[in-house]
Amino acid sequence: MGAVSARPAAGNDRTLAIVAGASVVVSVGAVLARLAGVMPDGPSTLVVVVGAAVGLKVALTYASRAASDALRARVMNLISTMALAISALSVIASLPRITKQAGMSAFALDLLAQLWTLALLWIVVGPVRTIGWRAFVGAWLTGFLGLTALARLVGTPLVEKFGATSMLATALWVPVTEELFKLLPVALVLGLALRRPHARVSVLDVVMLAACTGAGFNTYESATLGRGAFSLFANPILSLFIPSLAKASVYGWTVVQSGHLVHTALIALGVAFAMCYPLQFARRWIVPVASIAAVLFEHCSQNAIVTGQLSQVIGKLSIVLTLGGRLTTLLLIGGVVYVAMQEWRAVGHALRPATWLTLSQAEAARRSSLFAAAQMRGSI
Repeated sequence: MGAVSARPAAGNDRTLAIVAGASVVVSVGAVLARLAGVMPDGPSTLVVVVGAAVGLKVALTYASRAASDALRARVMNLISTMALAISALSVIASLPRITKQAGMSAFALDLLAQLWTLALLWIVVGPVRTIGWRAFVGAWLTGFLGLTALARLVGTPLVEKFGATSMLATALWVPVTEELFKLLPVALVLGLALRRPHARVSVLDVVMLAACTGAGFNTYESATLGRGAFSLFANPILSLFIPSLAKASVYGWTVVQSGHLVHTALIALGVAFAMCYPLQFARRWIVPVASIAAVLFEHCSQNAIVTGQLSQVIGKLSIVLTLGGRLTTLLLIGGVVYVAMQEWRAVGHALRPATWLTLSQAEAARRSSLFAAAQMRGSI
């Protein structure tokens, strides 16, 4: 019976491997076609996003099934490593074009700033992480290669029609669509993970995934716009955690621009916490609503100020309410610290260095089962 049952499992494994490999080839091919100018941004971006979704679905299917785990892990690691390597080459190939305005130095500074924050978050997430590093690198590449083009595809026509100073286009449509598109990988992971009753990801996994997506998006946008800075002292204390925080003067007041990493991670934190632990608070809807409202208000109001069409009274009021643009950063830091304390406790107090920065399959399975029990309970 064991030999008979092993054949279908092995056949299913081969089928999933073929599907995953095909999704990688199609996605990377679309990226290269776009860089070469053979395929327009719109269709190529759609292919990349669909291919990434199929690949992630296959990866989670591999991880959730019980048969031939060792083989499955090796196959998925090989496929994902190949995909990341080819995607990284696509990023390198795109650099001369996207850094034409500001040069490689600005790009390098912004990349360093984004990686600094991701490294700190990686340390915090380490004790509760259930997802391998390849998924996070893939999220960064998706934000860089795919979601930026998707945002431009949807946002540019409205901006061109009404002008860059249009409140509707620049201050409302662009921020809302950007925040929605950056959450696509998060929505996919949450949707698939919540269907599995015996193995769940941690909330900080989702936050890390969102932060990587936002960082990739931010790095591409900054390169094309000629931005990029790294400073640990521009904003007291906050810059130690997020050295990419840009600072400007508006109405004679100092205003901080948090950026896509902070915004995407904060929304993901609120949504994931409410969905994974619905009984943690009596009114759980407040958590995601507050995080979404804070991000959109900060993003939209700062874009509105840039248009020059916002009245000075309303502009100053928005600066006060967002704490000079620091609100989302403070909420993210506070939220991550709170969730980390709760989820560290859920997986046990033994924070061993051997399982902190590296993650074995056995340790990932142990943590996933503990999070599943806590999330099925509804609270930590």
